[in-house]
Amino acid sequence: MIKLVPITDVKASEYNPRKNDEKRLALTEMSLRKLGFLLPIYADTSGEILSGHQRHLVATRMGFTRIPVQYVNNMDLNERKTVNILFNRATNDLSKQDTCDKIKSRLYNMDIQSMCEALPDIDPDSEASFPCVYAIRRVDTTQLAKVNHRNFDSHIAALAKTLERSVGSSMPIVIGQDMNVVNGIGRLQVAAEAKRKFVQCVQVTKAQEEFSSAMLNLLSMDFSMESSYADVLRYNSFMRERNTRETDTEGNCAFGDGFFKGLFPNNNGRDFFKLEGEALEAWKNKYGDKIVDFGAGKLNNTRTLRNAGVFVSAFEPYFVTTGDTIHKEKSIEIANKFLDEVESGVEYTSVFISSVFNSVPFMEDRIKIAQIAAALCSPGGRVVCWCQSNESQQFVITKKHSVTNNARLTFDLDYEPNTVLGDISKHPKVQKGHTADELKDIFSRSFKSIDRIDMISKFWYLEATKPTVNPERLAEALDFEFNLPYPDGTTLGLADRARKVFEKRLGITLPGKEETGHGD
Repeated sequence: MIKLVPITDVKASEYNPRKNDEKRLALTEMSLRKLGFLLPIYADTSGEILSGHQRHLVATRMGFTRIPVQYVNNMDLNERKTVNILFNRATNDLSKQDTCDKIKSRLYNMDIQSMCEALPDIDPDSEASFPCVYAIRRVDTTQLAKVNHRNFDSHIAALAKTLERSVGSSMPIVIGQDMNVVNGIGRLQVAAEAKRKFVQCVQVTKAQEEFSSAMLNLLSMDFSMESSYADVLRYNSFMRERNTRETDTEGNCAFGDGFFKGLFPNNNGRDFFKLEGEALEAWKNKYGDKIVDFGAGKLNNTRTLRNAGVFVSAFEPYFVTTGDTIHKEKSIEIANKFLDEVESGVEYTSVFISSVFNSVPFMEDRIKIAQIAAALCSPGGRVVCWCQSNESQQFVITKKHSVTNNARLTFDLDYEPNTVLGDISKHPKVQKGHTADELKDIFSRSFKSIDRIDMISKFWYLEATKPTVNPERLAEALDFEFNLPYPDGTTLGLADRARKVFEKRLGITLPGKEETGHGD
């Protein structure tokens, strides 16, 4: 139920991923002045805003004393951040390929002035300024669907359904005078497929339709995923339970592609439930017998190699057992064992970074991982990287015409080329498709020789040797990687120990945190 409450009863969250843009804030003000609140603000019962930050800010500036709010049950911090992203995407009728830049371009190419110059101003706080409260009405779902079914879109509907499940309610649908949907086509499709008799609608006038559509569907602030949401994307990079590979009758897991495709490109993981015989000898001749599994996921590949007699040091900061919950204590245990082995001075023959860069959200993070890999390889080892290319299916197909799994809903981001945000119903996760030049840029900073870079089944396979270690860059990388964030607000907390371990291993002194800019 939408309630009209004092505007001071709700407050902005500190992690909203949209960046304020004064030009679009001015359009938000124009929208409230000409249309009022067609849709409510969403907030939890403590008053923290989940959707409607810009409208709340602008309404405060305009002198509103009341604001329409739909309250939802309280959630933990990670749930609030997740639903905030959902609101930012699912309330606009946007298809998968509609990035912020594309939306902005479409909006700014419109003649907004002519759209609204004939519309009278609405007094703030008047009944007319709250149509989602005073002008809301029930409309027959079947009749509305018959008029609008040609505009149904499974991607938009799946987003709407996911949001509805997350908050426990569906926001009103905005319709025009001819029963055409102005905003909320996905919400209507969800209601029709659920065979609900009625939907809640707010009807705008013929004169308001074009302006309403622009404001409700295109007036979207840029996402700032690199700032307030950076940690969320980092700790949500863990391997999902659904991605676990098949096992044989003895419980052995199929070998990961990144560990064998460079040597056996025509085989698949099921051929190596056990790595043994001639295949094992060929593998050891190629990669050696002292390996780092960096970003080891559930340690399935680590176990396959250890069962074959290969020494493996595994590092996985986001270890998941069952379900999709990070086991922080086990992750710290794995990291400490890894540092023990690094400190022992074992000379690694190969460092594998397999499928890790697919979900590491930012280029600067990938560069730091490569720095650490160089320090582990030193003096004579190689790094092996396996990751999705920009030619992988999800980066080539800009629009899917059917969506069967809400957990895999994605939409394109534009802070880096070939990045999409998926799994937005629970744990928003970036997927990145790389170009050859991007990988060369990452590894040429820490390795003098990139010996091989091949595309195999739309994935890149890279080998690099002759590592170089820059103490300052290594210190920054260790401070980052061994102090990664967790959903509960804590961190891995092993940066100081990692510094000492690598100093001992390499026989160098790393610059202090103050010198690298990472002091308190």
